[in-house]
Amino acid sequence: MVYWGCDKNFLKFRCPHALGKVDCPNGMAWCSSSNYGMVVKINVKDDLRRFSLPHRGTKRWEELYDKRTSVERCNSRLKENLTANDLHIRGIKKVTAYIYLNAIVLLATALASKKINCSPQQKVA
Repeated sequence: MVYWGCDKNFLKFRCPHALGKVDCPNGMAWCSSSNYGMVVKINVKDDLRRFSLPHRGTKRWEELYDKRTSVERCNSRLKENLTANDLHIRGIKKVTAYIYLNAIVLLATALASKKINCSPQQKVA
């Protein structure tokens, strides 16, 4: 079956022979009597591990996956370089404040390195 879009929480799949992707020996006669071909709708909520919304391989899914990759890279930097993995404090408020301070340091470092790399005319004293 070939992915053919979505309706709210349902993914739609169509017969590959109807779309010209595969040449079935029996044609569409064995799967559907219509010219449109067989259509299967799957509720994403039935099996979240198997089906995702947006569907894997679509442009929107690729965009979201790229964002996830950058977030994971940021989390890795926080854990490895800024000791977010080795906490010596207790309490959710203290931990939240500590992680926020680490994130601020990470952003300040990124801004400083960008400023140094983007303007070669200005030299840092």
